[in-house]
Amino acid sequence: MSTLRSFLVMAMMIVCQMTFAQDVVTRRDVASAPRFNGTASAVAQTSELTEGEWVSMGTGRWRDDFVTRIFNVECLEMDVEVRKNDAYPGVYRVMAPYLNYPYESYQEIDPESYVDIHAEDPEHVYFESYNTGLDLDGSGALLINSIAGYIVEHEGFDKAVADGSCGILEDGVVLFGQNTLLVRNEFGDANQWLYANMNFGGYKTGFRLVLPDAPDLELFIDIQGVNEAKDKLNVLFTVGKDCEKVRVAMMPGKATNADWQDILDGKAPYQDITSTQVVAFDYPADGVYSFYAIPYLEGKDRRVTYLTKELTFQNVGWRKLGYATYTEGFLADIENGGPIQGIEPVTYSVEVEESTENPGFFRLIDPYGDNYPYSTKNDYDYTRHYYMEIDATDPECVSIRKMADGCGYNFGVGMMVLWSRADRELTDRGKTKEEVKTMGLFGKCENGVITFPDETLLITFPDFYEWPYWTNATGKFRVVLPEGAGIGTMEADAEAGAEREEIFDLNGRRVKRDAMTSGIYIVRQGARTVKTIIR
Repeated sequence: MSTLRSFLVMAMMIVCQMTFAQDVVTRRDVASAPRFNGTASAVAQTSELTEGEWVSMGTGRWRDDFVTRIFNVECLEMDVEVRKNDAYPGVYRVMAPYLNYPYESYQEIDPESYVDIHAEDPEHVYFESYNTGLDLDGSGALLINSIAGYIVEHEGFDKAVADGSCGILEDGVVLFGQNTLLVRNEFGDANQWLYANMNFGGYKTGFRLVLPDAPDLELFIDIQGVNEAKDKLNVLFTVGKDCEKVRVAMMPGKATNADWQDILDGKAPYQDITSTQVVAFDYPADGVYSFYAIPYLEGKDRRVTYLTKELTFQNVGWRKLGYATYTEGFLADIENGGPIQGIEPVTYSVEVEESTENPGFFRLIDPYGDNYPYSTKNDYDYTRHYYMEIDATDPECVSIRKMADGCGYNFGVGMMVLWSRADRELTDRGKTKEEVKTMGLFGKCENGVITFPDETLLITFPDFYEWPYWTNATGKFRVVLPEGAGIGTMEADAEAGAEREEIFDLNGRRVKRDAMTSGIYIVRQGARTVKTIIR
């Protein structure tokens, strides 16, 4: 059941100083992998905690971002029992955190197992290696660790503080920075750990532990849409019961510390709310915006919740055509398999628009987003839209513009840049249209169906490889424009709909329906492909 992207996961020896990716909001939001400085207020020791009595505090919540590193699942949150001991103030014992994990384990998880979260110093939190007992594919249970805990175990607490990889405990919530947690299989080398806690969009992702006595400062941001005049944007803020007030704001661009501080200082437009409500913001133009919600408790501002999103409600210069039928021919059809192995070709629906200035110039919106059967919410960048631009203004000479910023989908191989060989010859190599036509690299748009010859599309993995791979190796790529465009036809898909059902696991292996166990599967029947989760 492990994902195909794990082929590129590099085991690493954690014996030296490491560098971690950072987001932009860092003041007290650990989602940005902060590097705290200063000295520890308490000296933590690595020893068995055998004194005193461990007493239940009640039920807390554990959000996983360890399993996500190995398996194609989302950051799932579950209830956990948390205990404390007066002999060890600041240490929290989380009992069998994966006992209530939604997917079934091949092994039986010991309900009396535990992981100790050391928060003696709330600004320098760590935990050490713990066997979760969770085995999702029969290859062994997962072990989890924190980089700070690894350093504490091998070099001492002061070294972990100096490294900057500790987490924090604030308002009853334990958080760690991006890529500062670790995971490995129990049968792997003891020193070979993989980075975990990688999924950060600033909102409802990444590891966290909410203690039972934490105040309810939960905030959720939901973009509702624009008014009829398209000059106001309605955003629903769901407010936790312990928030005295919440300062909310909408700012252009990605989230930054400067904008956050300006909102707190009253230098940027904001509104204060005291309960769940819809707030209307001015909406002057489409673009990338960040939404902030800053809770207050005991008169002080607390950790911010933010959401960054590209909005296209005004849609100037484009007209919506509906949904095209897209047969994926980049990732599933690379020459000689390329670095991505075992992905089956899938056909699914993708929203499509046409330029109002250049009829015949189309763009697929987020073709590797939610509708792509292999995608999960952890795999995709939701801060902006990713467009596959197809120039079919000349139906005999169709090309796909280079997706220079990638396609938004993370399959464990870094950025994936997609485009056509025709576009490369025209744009990068200065060839004329007639020269490219002679080379046989253009696609065609016939009766609303866009196709390309074999091996005329390209994919590059710039984080790992400089040279592009040819793809569409067997001509699988196809876009069927919607009938509403006036030129589409669905006849080919109607015929394909009569084909038999095929089921695949996430390694691309066929599975019989009666043999399906808990996990994620790709179910294909003709042109229809869906993602199915079996609990």
